[in-house]
Amino acid sequence: MVLSTSVALIGETQIDEDTGKLTAKKNGVIRVIEPGIFDYQSADYIVRMRAWGVSFPSRSNPGYKEAIQFSEELLLDSNLSISVKKEFDPQNYKVVDIFIHAQSKSFSTLCIEQGIGWHNEKETSRHGVFVISQIKAKRQNIGIWKHGIPADEQATGSSIPTPILKSMIGENPFAAGMKFWVTSFNKIHRPGCSFYERGRGEYSRRPTGTDCRICGGVNAK
Repeated sequence: MVLSTSVALIGETQIDEDTGKLTAKKNGVIRVIEPGIFDYQSADYIVRMRAWGVSFPSRSNPGYKEAIQFSEELLLDSNLSISVKKEFDPQNYKVVDIFIHAQSKSFSTLCIEQGIGWHNEKETSRHGVFVISQIKAKRQNIGIWKHGIPADEQATGSSIPTPILKSMIGENPFAAGMKFWVTSFNKIHRPGCSFYERGRGEYSRRPTGTDCRICGGVNAK
C-alpha cells in the first residue's frame, strides 16, 4: 500500500522513554478514534482512516461501546493489510479495506457478520459478502439487531423502512406510492431491502406472492 497523502509528518524514528535511544517506528494502527475510524502510522506519516462499507452506532446509541471495543481488539497490534478504496471522504478520512490476517477476513466483514455494525450499501453498491453477512446477523438477532433497526441506520436511509401507521393510510395495507419488487419466483421485497431490484422481476403497487423473510414484503417487520 502506498499512502500518498498524510495528516501529520512525524519522521521515521522515536525516542524510547526508558532507554533514551532512537528506535524505528513500527507501522500499524496506533489509536482507535471511533468504531472503524483509526490513526495509522506509516513510515513517515500518521494517516486517519475509516473502514470501508460498514457503519456503526453513534455514541448515544446501543452498541457503541461494543463497537469501539471490537475495533480496538481487532486493529491495535494486529497483523493486517490495508488497501485504499477512496483517497478521502467528506470528513477527510482515507477510506480503506482492512484484511485481518489472524481472522482470514476483512475487518468490515467481521463487524457486519457479528452485528457490531451494519452494511453501508450506498458506499459499496451492495457488496455481496456484506449483504450475506448482514442477513445472517439479522437472522441470529445478534449485536445491534437485538435492539431493532439501529437509529443511525434509519437516519442514513440505508435501512429497511418501517411501516407507515395504519391510521395514516386507513386499512389499506399498501403505502400510497410505494412500489414493491416482485421477483420471477413471486417473492415480494420492499424498497430498502437487500434484494430489492435484484434479479428478474417487476414493480407492483399491489403485489401478490410470498413476502420476503428479511424485509417482510407487504407486511413489513
